Amino acid sequence: MNVARKLALVSLITAGVVLTVFHGATALRPSLPKDMPGDSEFVQSGYDLQHNEPMGDWVSCTANSSEDTDFCRVTDNHGTVIYQGDFMPVLGSEKVPASQLRLASMDSKNLWVEVPAEALSVPAIELTNGQTLVPADDSYVLADRWRKKPAVNVR
Repeated sequence: MNVARKLALVSLITAGVVLTVFHGATALRPSLPKDMPGDSEFVQSGYDLQHNEPMGDWVSCTANSSEDTDFCRVTDNHGTVIYQGDFMPVLGSEKVPASQLRLASMDSKNLWVEVPAEALSVPAIELTNGQTLVPADDSYVLADRWRKKPAVNVR
């Protein structure tokens, strides 16, 4: 085999390896849905081998300048809204300022909690400052339970 053929073969093999690695990395990384901001956090709960994509929920929170709450949205991995609305810290009475509204890396087991006596689950969104945001309508009920026993996981 001459030098030109060896070089061509090495180049072909290198290109194949690079494409394979790139495809694998792309498949492992979820695509940000178009309606979610760039600072959204993906909470992976599994992997769909049939469709070669991660499974989980996208979470995003923004400060409401005119409200006493923060606005959060949770979507599935394709961007379908699962839950959205006004959120408050579970153990606080004031909204989190925009400068502290940074999402922590969350475990999918801790994202959803049961609301006592309502038989439904709601998101509990962890922030890097140690606070946990829950839907404003359920914050008082959940705060009482949180003081006794933090976060009862449901998924």
